Amino acid sequence: MGLLDPIDALGEIGVDVLVCGPATSRHCPPSETLGRSGRSPFTVVVDRDDDVRCTRTVLAAHDPSAGRIVIHPTVGGGDRLLWHDILHAAAGDRGLTAPSCAARGSAHEQERSARAALKAAAVHRMTILRAHRIGLGLWTDLIALHQATGTDVTLVHHAELPVDAAHLLRHCHHRVLTDHRAVRALYPSAGAAQASAAADGRRPIV
Repeated sequence: MGLLDPIDALGEIGVDVLVCGPATSRHCPPSETLGRSGRSPFTVVVDRDDDVRCTRTVLAAHDPSAGRIVIHPTVGGGDRLLWHDILHAAAGDRGLTAPSCAARGSAHEQERSARAALKAAAVHRMTILRAHRIGLGLWTDLIALHQATGTDVTLVHHAELPVDAAHLLRHCHHRVLTDHRAVRALYPSAGAAQASAAADGRRPIV
């Protein structure tokens, strides 16, 4: 490869990025053509105003015994600790047998451990709050997890969805929810739990 060969210098991945990006998103395949029979779409809740009702509804749906976990990522932990947070949520009251694997292992080891934990705990829905704070690369990993496992993944993005994230979603079967009513419909059991708490005079979880 010579110095005057800019295409080869970019490499295959670089060329892919040039060909496929937000500016050329009209050429991406329609999302609905990427769906698989019997598989729900990857879900993103766009909570532009960071509505506390949205967060309360999602948190109230956390019930590991019913196969639903909700994760509030470690503040300031970055992408690296999210897999550790997933492991803790999937383990529930059982505790982790090898937490150091997620804390110190490679990204691949962390993801593999998290997938195993989700399968062992029979988690059918995993929701991650504060998704606007995690990197786009991790979004890609979570989309792959959704597609390759029996766990439906929902990301709650508490801000306007950036162009790059919107483009990434064009490459998977997905749905975007933008209002509180749609969030309540996605978590009907959470609404029942909140109503029961209100009737008992208890404060809802926030």
